[in-house]
Amino acid sequence: MNENRRYNDTRFINRDTISSYANTNETLLQGQIRGIILELPGLGGGSCLGGAMQLEEYHSPQAVSYAEDGIIMAYMRPGPWSWGNCGSMRMTEAVAQALLQKYDLAADTPVVVCGGSMGGLGALNFAAHTGLSLRGVTAACPCVDVFGSFDKHPEFPCTLISAAACYDMPLEEALKRFSPVENVDRMPKVPYFICSDGDDTLCPEEQCDQYVETLKSRGHSVIYHRQPGLEHGGFFPEVYEALFAFMRACILQG
Repeated sequence: MNENRRYNDTRFINRDTISSYANTNETLLQGQIRGIILELPGLGGGSCLGGAMQLEEYHSPQAVSYAEDGIIMAYMRPGPWSWGNCGSMRMTEAVAQALLQKYDLAADTPVVVCGGSMGGLGALNFAAHTGLSLRGVTAACPCVDVFGSFDKHPEFPCTLISAAACYDMPLEEALKRFSPVENVDRMPKVPYFICSDGDDTLCPEEQCDQYVETLKSRGHSVIYHRQPGLEHGGFFPEVYEALFAFMRACILQG
């Protein structure tokens, strides 16, 4: 995050310790490294894109395919209740910087950030704060309004307040810090791929509709897929394929 760039965190997060903070597909890489995809986790460490919170190699079919194209995919492990707060953003930035250093990559190496649900919120927040050379953002069924989803699931209040409690300010103000609708004016001018689920009771589609319209009204390029009849975390196969194709194109063609 820009506000934390004055700190040197490399004693703890560096080229030799990346595996303590993120699962990657590094052992599968082939050829020249072309870019980095950072995935933020869903609540409880879930992932609709193939990542896993437990320590392991990132070996989903997509991660394997990206490795063949020289794309590093890193599933971040900032904690299962992080909700895209300042701590998770700082860790993600530090891991990305460690990857750049490890492979002697240029500062303008293409980076894409992605995630689903809480991870979609995290991806949007990271985009708003990163100092990396961001080339695209992917958010699947993202929580875009923390207050609008606060009581949609029994686990949400405790986990959201846990994420907000580290800020030295009133909780309401802290929650605003990582609620995407409150930070839309900070979003960078990069391509966005966002999809929502029509029967989503946790992150309602109408909230996503409004967020996307706000992005577009600010002049952002947004590919938006509404998926009627699907519950939270669902994908139409063609949308799932398009999501991964979008990220590949952002790295290789962006």
